[in-house]
Amino acid sequence: MKFTVAALMSLICTAALLSTAEGQQSRINLRCQCIQKHSGPPIPIKKILSLKVIPAGPKCKNEEIIARMNRGQMCLDSKKDWVISLKDAFKNTKSN
Repeated sequence: MKFTVAALMSLICTAALLSTAEGQQSRINLRCQCIQKHSGPPIPIKKILSLKVIPAGPKCKNEEIIARMNRGQMCLDSKKDWVISLKDAFKNTKSN
């Protein structure tokens, strides 16, 4: 009888520990988010709702710039002059 109570308590404690460990795990994305980049004609700043800049790091060697618009989001080529000026314009609007 004592053994079954101890086994049951051990099972309950193990289940509780496993459930809290799963809740704390975060999903880590170990690759670049932008597979294709838009480098074509410049997108007017009025059409862009927000700009997300992800700096280069261990998961991706490239700086990634993701523009969110009414019809979805699009990755932009961070090396193009118009994208650099767009990024600076959004940075200036945030600081003001």
